[in-house]
Amino acid sequence: MIEKIGKHLKKRKVKIFLIFLLVSSMAWFINKLSESYTSRATFKLNYFNVPEGYLLKSASKENIDVKLEAVGFQFLGFGVNSKSIAIDVSDASESNSKFFLTSKQIQKQIEKSLPNSMSLKDLDREDIVFEWVKIITKNVRVNADIKLSLQKNCMLDGVIKLSPEIIEVTGPINEIDTLQSVKTELVELKNIDKNFSTTTVIVEPKNLVNTTFNSNEVLVTGGVSRFSEKMVEDIPITIINLPRDTIVKTFPDKVKVLCKAKLGVLKNISQSDFKVVADYNAMKEGEEKVALEMLTIPSNVYGATLTEKKVTYIISSK
Repeated sequence: MIEKIGKHLKKRKVKIFLIFLLVSSMAWFINKLSESYTSRATFKLNYFNVPEGYLLKSASKENIDVKLEAVGFQFLGFGVNSKSIAIDVSDASESNSKFFLTSKQIQKQIEKSLPNSMSLKDLDREDIVFEWVKIITKNVRVNADIKLSLQKNCMLDGVIKLSPEIIEVTGPINEIDTLQSVKTELVELKNIDKNFSTTTVIVEPKNLVNTTFNSNEVLVTGGVSRFSEKMVEDIPITIINLPRDTIVKTFPDKVKVLCKAKLGVLKNISQSDFKVVADYNAMKEGEEKVALEMLTIPSNVYGATLTEKKVTYIISSK
């Protein structure tokens, strides 16, 4: 029994000793943290307020080494925070087409950014030199990359429309001075039988590293109509480039045209809407036939095909 009591007291003394050791260590640590220390640090420099109309292409420094003085507590917190300083470049001076901030200007900005309990003792004394690039804004056309297939007896009703058709591009003059247009990602539309509307994005050229677009999305829309076919008959063949004293007869002297269009359009189509010609200059000795060409086709007709590609002819004098 006495032996057990002795062991218990011994363990208790050890625990009390450890507690006192921990408390004294913490007191010593806190006391040390309350003292002032000098330490070196490296700040990452984040530049802002670049002059309007210019882009910051490069800076002679991305980081700066500094010597700081602060109490230990301040350094303890400083060690876990991001070591970066924002540098305002709007006051940069110009010399020989170069812009720079002096070490004194940099020092003042760093001192303003530090906590009140921390002071800047020293820093890298080199000036920071900047290179600006002039930026411009211009309008460029958007070209859609579209792969479209329509169902049987369907046709595009008008042209495919893009919104926007023109976008504003802003960037360094050396990047965009020759840029005239941009294109979209491929839009694939298969077996379409009705009006369509889809959104795509602009493909940004890889060489436009510092260029921005005021719009990246493009709306692609188009109308689709069903069409029918109609055979337009008795369209006369006209001879062009015919000399005054020459007569040319073709066989046949009238042809047919197979038209594809919307029903409402086909109802109003007549022979006078077409002009089919044969060129006298294409009539060569020893050849019996001459090619025909349609010079006039109604704009609202989807397709028009001559049933006769060539006709026989006879040339005679008046």
